[in-house]
Amino acid sequence: MILSKPNYIKIYGHRGARGDMPENTLSGFKYIFDHNVLAFETDILISKDKIPVVTHDFHLNPSFTKDEKGNWIKKDNIKIYDLNYDEISKYDVGELDKSTRYGKRFKDQKVIKNQKIIKLKELFDLIENFPKEDFFINLEIKSTPMEEGLTPNPKEMVSIIKEEISQSKYQDKILISSFDWRVLSECKKQLPQILRGYLTFQQDLGSSKKTIYEGSPWMDTNEIFNMFELPKLIKKLDGHVWCAFHRDITKQNVAMAHELGLGVNVWTVNSERDMIKMIKYGVDGIITDYPNRLKKVCENNNIKWF
Repeated sequence: MILSKPNYIKIYGHRGARGDMPENTLSGFKYIFDHNVLAFETDILISKDKIPVVTHDFHLNPSFTKDEKGNWIKKDNIKIYDLNYDEISKYDVGELDKSTRYGKRFKDQKVIKNQKIIKLKELFDLIENFPKEDFFINLEIKSTPMEEGLTPNPKEMVSIIKEEISQSKYQDKILISSFDWRVLSECKKQLPQILRGYLTFQQDLGSSKKTIYEGSPWMDTNEIFNMFELPKLIKKLDGHVWCAFHRDITKQNVAMAHELGLGVNVWTVNSERDMIKMIKYGVDGIITDYPNRLKKVCENNNIKWF
């Protein structure tokens, strides 16, 4: 399993390549494979009939979801977990509504008609057509301790995903990450052979709480920890990778993570300036909406990537 190489950067296409193609779609994943980007980050939720599906939001997103008649959906409260997969598959997620706040962030994203929310199994099936030694999949399991009823409980959710992973050929090519560390505790029990990445978000420590703070329900731990030494806590929890918001890291805590034997992947890095900064900080992997942009940054600065 290849998480890192000395003097290399691993490029992860975020939700495929959200800046260029409809996110988390077969077309988006084909796009990065065709451009020789061999690692990607994607999101997993569960349908009402207990099928793992590849989508980020707990609800259908009106910014890029059309109904069977080709009209933008109006409601923003249609839960994925309330729909059977047959119902989910009727929606088209191949176009961004560029008039929305979300759509304005990705003005260059292409329109690809008839793109459905896919099953995790369909993603595994697609990968079979692009066999590469360095393939790597970061599955982020979407879960929250802040609201019930958006997903199965962590134990059941991991059990459902475990069944799909166990039937695939890619158990040694997967990193499971989550902001909800209860999920990672379950993965440790149910999928001990799969790498675990601890997602963290610390910005605005003085004014608003994100996911990392004393007593946080996201963290699922009673361990005493230093906010500025998160790698030590992740190591104590038997994690393998620190998956940090890129503005939360320093050269010092990246070095600390490496000394502890942890990998460091950062999200979501889209500007050339930030890409170069992360490379200088010595991270192992960069998750980006623009993997081709990152490839060019690496090539222009004589940086090896894989």
